[in-house]
Amino acid sequence: MRTVMQTFKTPVFTRSLFDGTPFAGTPFAGLPFAGTPFARPLLAGPLLAAMLALATGLLGIPSAFAAGQGSDGEGRASVVYNGERYFLVRQLTGEEILELVSGHTLVFIHPHGEEQEFHKENGQTLNGFGAQDTANTGFWQVEGDEICWTYASGTHCKPIWQSELENLYGQVPGWYDGPLPFVWEPGDSRQMLDRPVAGDAI
Repeated sequence: MRTVMQTFKTPVFTRSLFDGTPFAGTPFAGLPFAGTPFARPLLAGPLLAAMLALATGLLGIPSAFAAGQGSDGEGRASVVYNGERYFLVRQLTGEEILELVSGHTLVFIHPHGEEQEFHKENGQTLNGFGAQDTANTGFWQVEGDEICWTYASGTHCKPIWQSELENLYGQVPGWYDGPLPFVWEPGDSRQMLDRPVAGDAI
């Protein structure tokens, strides 16, 4: 980094760009009118663009952010499902969470595999990972605009966000660096009621 800064000779370059003096020591020194104020609006754009590109490469700034596009893309919460990214568009209310969850299954997409969770209408849950043959029992309930799950390890409450893809949602915040995606499935779609109970929080 120190070698790059010395090569550009920043004080000479900055003074030449903004006060109209000759572009001594720069690649633009030999251009016609390089030493006149007329040259400044013609050369400032390309020079600033080059400086921005250099900063992007050296500092590792995402190109979308450097181009001023982060507010519409990178800054929005999203989830990845089947290799595609989907934005989260709206947080569900408590009533919507109750309707979504009661009597149905949520399949959470973890980095290490799927977690299936069936929510009985009486507030009990059956939870399992991947293709395991057993289930853990617990509780679920809606508090405010969040859903709360209770297992032997404790209770955690999370808001739920709807994505732009039907039946795909996000738990915000998730357990990792971003929202945790999950898919809604009707009823006991993963036959959780048929699995023997391995852990019981009831």
